[in-house]
Amino acid sequence: MDGIHDMGGMHGFGNIPCDQDGTFDHDWQKRAFALTEALAWSVPFCADEHRHAIERIAPEEYLRRDYFEKWAIAAAMLVQEAGLVDQQELDTGRKRFDIVQEGHAAAGPAEVLAATRAGAEMTFPSAAATPRFGMGQPVRVLANSPAGHTRVPRYARKHVGCITANSGVFQFADSMAAGRGPCPQHCYTVEFLATDLWGSAADPNGRVCLDLWESYLEPA
Repeated sequence: MDGIHDMGGMHGFGNIPCDQDGTFDHDWQKRAFALTEALAWSVPFCADEHRHAIERIAPEEYLRRDYFEKWAIAAAMLVQEAGLVDQQELDTGRKRFDIVQEGHAAAGPAEVLAATRAGAEMTFPSAAATPRFGMGQPVRVLANSPAGHTRVPRYARKHVGCITANSGVFQFADSMAAGRGPCPQHCYTVEFLATDLWGSAADPNGRVCLDLWESYLEPA
């Protein structure tokens, strides 16, 4: 999806500040993170759907919001779209009705914490088809500009890179974000020269490595 969130390679935003003191600067940011993780269990929604919701935030609001504010806005958007709250409840913080989720057992805090720490297996070895590309092969990123979620940054489209690794078969983020299921396919690490991406002003020794699914690529 093309939008203000795709800021990689954009001019005018300056250097990215690196905070070495930790992820959270305020307690409310911790609550926003925890609430989003907990809601994903009961709504449910996946990380790719949550990313797509963030991408749907209006550009002027996206630019002025803190990172974890965007997390909270996107979570509220997904809960509302699932029919679990209405706008009045979001505005007031007070519920107006109860939702009964038949056959769905809510996870407790300990279960959510344990599962978050353990992570999840996203590979699909049983679905592995013969990879289309091999190690060292030059590939071109397709010029597609989809209306929905995509993990291809704009600056890489139409550029040629070299396959440096095949990470295996993973669920496809674009398909998951659209609610179409895993659609597993090979995911490759593709290395690009910085000068090929950004021209002669870039670091001549610079390299950029991107993890890209097979359907993003074509032989160069």
